[in-house]
Amino acid sequence: MNNQKTFQKIVQLLESWEKQLSNYSMDELLKKSDANSWSMGQVYIHLINATLDFQLLQVRACQSSNENQSKRKNFKGFISFNVLGKFPPIKIKVAASESYTPKQPESVAQILEGFADIKKEVRRTLESFSDKSCNGKIEHPGLSFLNASEWFKLIEMHIRHHLAQKKRIDSFLGK
Repeated sequence: MNNQKTFQKIVQLLESWEKQLSNYSMDELLKKSDANSWSMGQVYIHLINATLDFQLLQVRACQSSNENQSKRKNFKGFISFNVLGKFPPIKIKVAASESYTPKQPESVAQILEGFADIKKEVRRTLESFSDKSCNGKIEHPGLSFLNASEWFKLIEMHIRHHLAQKKRIDSFLGK
């Protein structure tokens, strides 16, 4: 898939998530099924933070580097990108921590602003592909070495992956 198509899919997904945001009251956005689960609002905040503060930074790092060109994705990375085109349909559990667990949203406006920022930054990033060689690779903690286009595709894969979590939380909320 080329970067333009990836961009279009990212925007489609974000618009779907934004549209569905109106289905929740603030109380519902903050409600958790148990102490170890995330609220719907935390999922939204996670998507914003992961995209803006991690994945897009990796794209830019790859664009400004020629390091690790010969390194490859590991088996999980190969399967995710080259066979499935998505993450395997499994729950990925990361231990709760101050640095990983998203905070509860302060408002719906905060979420909408975050999604607007994502759209602006993914558009800017798409435009930056044309004037960069994009030969560098940066290691992903679970998939190994990805290039700029793969990190960009990862944004779409990640947002789509969280649809399963959204479905589970919607079920809990009776939606």
